[in-house]
Amino acid sequence: MSEIQQKLLAIFQVEHKEHLEQIRSLLENLEKGAGVRPGPELDEVFRRAHSLKGAARAVSLKPVETLAHRLETLFVRVREGSLRVEPPALAAIHQALDATEDAVASLGEGRSPVDAEAALQALAQVLGPEPEPPPPATEAPRIAGPVQPIGTVRVAAENLDGLLRSAGQLLTESLRQNQLSRRLHELSRRVAKMEQEWDRVRDSSAVSLRRLTGLPEFGRVARYLDFVDEQVRSLASETRLARFEQHRSAWSLRHLGEELGQSIRLVRMAPAESVFEGFRKMLRDLARDEGKQVDFRMEGLEVQADRMVLQALKDPVLHLLRNAVCHGLESPGERVARGKRESGVVTLRVEAHGSRLLVLVEDDGRGIDFPAVAAVAIRKGLLPGGEAAAVPHAELLRFLFQPGFSTLPKVTDLAGRGMGLSVVHEQVRRLQGEVRLEPRPGGGLAAWLLVPLSISTHRLLLLACRGQTFALPVHAIERLCRLRLEQIQTLEGKAVCQHQGQPIPVVALSKLLGLPGEAPPVDGAPLAVMLLRSGEQRVAVVVDAFLTERDALVQELGVPFAQATPATGGMLLEDGAVAVVLDPVRLLETVREFRHASAWKPPAPVEPALAPSILVVDDSITTRALEKSILEAHGYRVRVAVDGLEALTQLRSEKADLVIADIHMPRLDGFGLLEEMKKDERLAKVPVIIVTSMERREDQEKGLALGADAYIVKRKFDQRDLLDTIRQIL
Repeated sequence: MSEIQQKLLAIFQVEHKEHLEQIRSLLENLEKGAGVRPGPELDEVFRRAHSLKGAARAVSLKPVETLAHRLETLFVRVREGSLRVEPPALAAIHQALDATEDAVASLGEGRSPVDAEAALQALAQVLGPEPEPPPPATEAPRIAGPVQPIGTVRVAAENLDGLLRSAGQLLTESLRQNQLSRRLHELSRRVAKMEQEWDRVRDSSAVSLRRLTGLPEFGRVARYLDFVDEQVRSLASETRLARFEQHRSAWSLRHLGEELGQSIRLVRMAPAESVFEGFRKMLRDLARDEGKQVDFRMEGLEVQADRMVLQALKDPVLHLLRNAVCHGLESPGERVARGKRESGVVTLRVEAHGSRLLVLVEDDGRGIDFPAVAAVAIRKGLLPGGEAAAVPHAELLRFLFQPGFSTLPKVTDLAGRGMGLSVVHEQVRRLQGEVRLEPRPGGGLAAWLLVPLSISTHRLLLLACRGQTFALPVHAIERLCRLRLEQIQTLEGKAVCQHQGQPIPVVALSKLLGLPGEAPPVDGAPLAVMLLRSGEQRVAVVVDAFLTERDALVQELGVPFAQATPATGGMLLEDGAVAVVLDPVRLLETVREFRHASAWKPPAPVEPALAPSILVVDDSITTRALEKSILEAHGYRVRVAVDGLEALTQLRSEKADLVIADIHMPRLDGFGLLEEMKKDERLAKVPVIIVTSMERREDQEKGLALGADAYIVKRKFDQRDLLDTIRQIL
């Protein structure tokens, strides 16, 4: 076994476990619910089986490839509704997963491959008497011995991610130290002013003080003044020293955090060749199976990128290469008839542009059959039949990323299921990147994947909108500018501005995010505008203000945002608050929803209105912070309390318009808080919403009986339900 084969098999041994674990986990979730129904989870199960098949093909493990292919067929029938997942089907699925695991384990231990025939027969019984034929059987790979370990140290991705989070928290803490520096500076200034004033008092009253010192009744006063003099001078000296020490510690903390983050980023960097090197053999085998001739060219594999990014791109690039051979390239005879060379050209190119990684997969095949795409879109109900001829090609290309969308007339073991580009789109989206398809003149197709070079930190622009702080990756911003109202025109009922001689749509960020309220009056001041660009699409987005630029670690928020919310994560600010990081690609997709109406109108003076006040009561700091972020993002004034006792104290000093409370809390729980509020005449009419993980009917009945206005279970929590409930109550 060659060194490259050893490397690929070692990588596959890690990768296949992730696919199997995800399939089992998703199946377990589906089994716990009300049956197995079509939806995102079932699509993800299918994608995992699809990716497992492609990875097995890349390392020539035919038994695993065949099992994954049969699982694909089963999940397709479930999604189409022609097959129900009942105990026999579940048993066959788990048997196939176990057989896959055994086959890979036997390979790693140098044993003969495990016979997968029993698992295939179990799947055949479920799929019916005429199952789709499996891939042609080939001779099992010869085992030359156990897979030898690679001469590197393997570090779990979670450990590196944990180190990155720690480095990000160090940097955030160093920013908080800036606030402390300002406070110490102010304290030092006030003490110095007090010292100066005291010196003036002593100088101007020296004669009088000496005269009074001789009087017995003023002796104690004189001693006290001497004590004050000593303490003021000591306090001034101590504050100056504390300020100096804090400044030095803050500087060290910031630089240590930066060095730690940089070191971890370097550890994660690897050449593209380390992940993509197996594609050459895979494409050669694929072309042979398809009866086609391929000239495969790989360029830029020496480019260094975050290994996690490269690993995440492996499946998308695999699917694009497979589509180039199966969908794009013609047969040798067809190519000759069209005046082309018998051998088709497929190119994989990797480039680094600043902080972005560009991966290009290009072929010189037949290109996109747009009439066929339009016909499939009409058949699937994605496009009205009468509008097909007028739809631009760019709009038709977006349909190709829909799950299950394929123009092939029949399904083979390599293509035709319509999941390849769906996998590409979903994975690139998770990397906060974008994917573009560009038909080539004269035939052929280029697929561009543009993703961050590293997923550790991002350069972000912080901006203000409706009193909230948001962040946006700077790579998506073409320019920042300020526009006066007279520079914004109306074209076909939509607001536009001119940029390089072209009309650019003008939208308000608050409109795209669905934030309540109107824009504040500008009093003739220019508007803060950022010009976003994705491909050929540009849009001018109006915000309240630009704040600053910062390198930060983007973290998952962990809350169930609405699907339409163009958010990709969050970052910590100096004061401990969370700024929502916006996904520029999803933001631009949201703009398309406003094609028939303007998403911006000039700000006008409005009467100031006090937003409703909400008190969030929960002993979990995470829950408090996230609920506070959601509510403040929708215009509410929010206070927090850690338990019912603190909530009562706050309410009696300043009443709230609504209370959101958990049940399990120390000192005074949610039920006790309800009882105490109902006893107090001033608080009895304040509405209360219970948001808790306690979902027993008895608990719900008890809460409502005590006077709660609504009861929301956290397991079924959806921020839209909470916001709708608040609006109805208020």
